[in-house]
Amino acid sequence: MNVFEELVDELKRDNLLEDTVMEAVSKTAPESGFIESHDSELDSAESETAKSIADENYEERLVEEMPPVEDSDLQMANGETVEIRKAASEKEFFQNRAVGEVSSLKMVEHVLTGVEREYMKIVPNAFDDFNAKVALNNFIQVTEAITSDEHKHAEFALMQETEAWCSALAERDKHISVGSVRRYCENATPMLSSQAMLALARFYRNLPYSEGVRGKFDFILTKLFSRPTHDQTRKLLFTRTEMLGHIKTLYADWSSISLYITDDMDENAMLTAAIFEDFAKEAMAAKEFDELIRSDFFSRIRLFKESITELFFAPVVTAAAIESNITIGNVYIKLIEREKERSNAAIVHDKYSYVDETAVSDATGRTLELIDLLRDRSLEFEEDEIDAVAEEVTETIEIPAPKTAIPETAGRVRTKLRRFDFLGMNRALVAICVLLIISSVGLYVWANYFIEDAPALTSVRNFDIANSPFMGELKVARVSGENFYGVLLPTWETMTKQRQQDLLQRIHQAGPTNGWSRVNLMDGAGKTVAYSTPTRMELVNPQP
Repeated sequence: MNVFEELVDELKRDNLLEDTVMEAVSKTAPESGFIESHDSELDSAESETAKSIADENYEERLVEEMPPVEDSDLQMANGETVEIRKAASEKEFFQNRAVGEVSSLKMVEHVLTGVEREYMKIVPNAFDDFNAKVALNNFIQVTEAITSDEHKHAEFALMQETEAWCSALAERDKHISVGSVRRYCENATPMLSSQAMLALARFYRNLPYSEGVRGKFDFILTKLFSRPTHDQTRKLLFTRTEMLGHIKTLYADWSSISLYITDDMDENAMLTAAIFEDFAKEAMAAKEFDELIRSDFFSRIRLFKESITELFFAPVVTAAAIESNITIGNVYIKLIEREKERSNAAIVHDKYSYVDETAVSDATGRTLELIDLLRDRSLEFEEDEIDAVAEEVTETIEIPAPKTAIPETAGRVRTKLRRFDFLGMNRALVAICVLLIISSVGLYVWANYFIEDAPALTSVRNFDIANSPFMGELKVARVSGENFYGVLLPTWETMTKQRQQDLLQRIHQAGPTNGWSRVNLMDGAGKTVAYSTPTRMELVNPQP
């Protein structure tokens, strides 16, 4: 069975394609003039456009420019093995690419529909993909060489349909947040297959760059290349070198173009990867959770990811970011657990409820919510165990009816005693149930009458550098609540100490009219080089 037949069978199983659709198209089209009219329309309406991209050596040049696809087995967290194999011929290469594109778009459609329905509470506007399936069928059925006009016309028609489909999905995706995609993929029942996750990765990798696209791609690859452990942390499935090889292979298989090409791309990519390593080391060096909060660690990571833009997609940077995400996420969980052991969940929640969980999730490539981490997992296990025991007791224990007649009053007494004896057989169960009830009532009273509402999370807004006095000194800047975060241009390193102090003071003085009272300035490596508070201004390692 070829890949096209497998796709058709899958669509049939999911009731997405009727049994006779493809046969009807191929068998009845010649009689109805479908194929002839289709080719005629291509020859007339699309001939000029087709010629511009389908010149005589178009396919040969495309294959030559593509990086070679290596054989690769990806053993994913759910036990699936994703196989990527070199095509035996150029014709097979184009067919595999076409089938992969259509099947990927179908899986992306399924995921976006689920997100819209479950998290956005809107009616999904599904794309009519029938024409794309017909175009795929026509392309697969072409028996001529890839340099023939028939092959070029069929490929061009399929390309138009898939581009229309992809554009429609991209437009819907613009209105979906990174957090919604994360929660849907993490909580989907049944769990999304690795093929579906790879389809999402392919979709976002080949979309025009935006910060939302980068954030979703960051999450998806982090989830793909790791698996959960028993203590809520995650473990990488591959080494850095293996991840780098897999990412390059996937890019080639997806026919992804480079969004990050510059004259010194390799140098910049290696430097950026090293910065992610430094972030991971900084997290691992933290002994207390307060250390990360005081340094605004998670906001710095998020700001750094935004500042590198398309360079994030360079394979060496992506691999380093995945490793950093896993390391930092695990440190976060362990430090919170340490705080919980020292006091209790209520105190930890009250102390850190102001932490921007969106910044934490963006920095770690997964959804991390404090209330979820503080939940007592052992208590949940005990509740499940209690339910199982209670069910077993109900099924196996029967109370025999009295064999001798007794007065009505005595009968009522005897019934009460029997009920008491029944419960007495499971005193531990009764005690646990009573404790759970008392704890629930106490928690309700405490949460509603003794705990103040958590402060609302502040939104992050861009600061317009181009129309500010700091143009030529700052590369990018964000304002989060009362905090100003700025990434400096390399000219900072050439400034004297006096000029550095002057720049820090000017930004600090602009705060009252622009909504900030604290300033944090970082160099291109994401390290803080200057900061100010309402009572203090300081340079870190100032120039002489």
